Amino acid sequence: MSTKKQFDLRIVSQPFYPEMVSSGQALTELAEELTTYGLKIKVIAAQPTILENSEVVPKRIDYKGIHIVRTWSTRFPKLSFIGKFINLVTFFITASIDILINDRKVPLLLVTNPPYMAMIGWFNNLLNGTKYGVLLFDIMPEQAELLNMVKPGGAIARIWRWINKLCYIRASYAVVLSKDMFEGAISNANLSGTKFEKECRLKTHIIHVWSDDRVIKPKSKSEVKLAKDLDVLDKLVIQYSGNHGRFHDIESVLDIANAFSGEPRAVFQFIGEGYKKKYVVDFKSENHLDNIYTSTYVPKEQLQDSLAMADIGVIAQLPQQEKVCYPSKLLGIMSSGRPVLAICSPKSDMARMIVENDLGFVIENGDTQSALKVLNSCLDHPEILKSKGTNAFNYLNKNFTLKSASEKYFSLINQYR
Repeated sequence: MSTKKQFDLRIVSQPFYPEMVSSGQALTELAEELTTYGLKIKVIAAQPTILENSEVVPKRIDYKGIHIVRTWSTRFPKLSFIGKFINLVTFFITASIDILINDRKVPLLLVTNPPYMAMIGWFNNLLNGTKYGVLLFDIMPEQAELLNMVKPGGAIARIWRWINKLCYIRASYAVVLSKDMFEGAISNANLSGTKFEKECRLKTHIIHVWSDDRVIKPKSKSEVKLAKDLDVLDKLVIQYSGNHGRFHDIESVLDIANAFSGEPRAVFQFIGEGYKKKYVVDFKSENHLDNIYTSTYVPKEQLQDSLAMADIGVIAQLPQQEKVCYPSKLLGIMSSGRPVLAICSPKSDMARMIVENDLGFVIENGDTQSALKVLNSCLDHPEILKSKGTNAFNYLNKNFTLKSASEKYFSLINQYR
C-alpha cells in the first residue's frame, strides 16, 4: 500500500487521541488504518473533556503518521449541558477558522461531533469549491428531540433540519452506521419528498462501525488478573462497558441488577462514565446492592482484559434511538467473543442481526422478567454463553472488521478528493 500516491485529508472531530473513548477512539482507529492507504491525514480536535479534570495535551501531536492539531476551546465539565454546548460552539469556531486559513483547499471528512460541524464544509465548499463528506455518528435534531433537549418540531429543530438540508445537498457523500440511521438521516435533513431526495439517497452510504480487532480478541476470564482480584472467576459477570449517556437505557439494566440481587452467583459491572453514571452510583447506594461494581474507563491497552472479565456484554438503547445512533460498544463485546444482551426495540436492525445469527439475547426495554429468565438460563446452562460468544466473534470477523470499514472509507475519500 505504500506505493499508492499520497494525498491530503482533513478530519474534524472534537474528541480524538489520546481521548480514547466513544467516537474519539473509533476515529483514531480509522485514521490509523487510512494512513496505510497513502493518505496524509491532519486531524483538527479539541482538548479532552470527557473525563473530569482531563490533562491538557500538546497542541500538536504526530501519532502513527497522523498530524493532530488541537484548536482552542473551553473545557467546561461535559456532564453539564450548558458547559458541553459552550465547548462545542467554541471548538466549532476555532476549528472553522483553522480550516479557512490553513486547509481551505483540502478535502474534509467532518464528524457529527459537534453535530453541526458540516456547516463549515458547506461554507468552504461555497467559498472555495472544496469537497467534503459527513460521518453521522448521531442523527440530529431527532436525537435531541427524543431526549427532550429541544422541543420536538420547535423553532430550533426546524432551523437545525434546514441547516442539515443545505449541508447534505452540497456534501460529496454521507456515511451512516445502519439501515435504521439511513432513513433517519434523510428525514432529519428534510429531504423526504423533495427533488433532492434521490440524489441524497444515492450519496448516502452505510458503513458499519467496527471494533479494533487488531487489539481486542477473545481471552479467557481466568487469565485476567482483575477478575481474580474482584473474585468473579466463578460468577456470572454481566457487564455494561462504555458511555453511560442520556440515550442509554441504564435504568433497565439497574432494575435487572436489583431484581437479581438475591443471586450470589452473579454480579453486574458498570464500566465507563457519562451523564447517567451518577444514576448507577446513587441506585447502588440507595438500594444497598453489593452485586454492582463500578469503575471509570480503562486505557485502551487494558480494554481486552476488561472485556474478558464479562460473561455477557450489555447493550442498552432507549426506544427509537436506533434511528439516530448505533452502539459501537456492541462490536467490542463481539470482538471479545462474548454474547450480547441487548435491551432495545426488537424491530431494530441490531436486534434482528443478533437474533437471526444467534449472537446473544434481545429483550424489550423494561422487560425485567424476560431478562431474569435469560440470566437464570445462562447460570444453569453455561454452554449457551460459549456457543453464542463464538458466533458473535465469527460474525464480527466476517462482517465488522476495521480493515473492511477502512477500505470502504478510502474508496469514498479517493473518489471525491
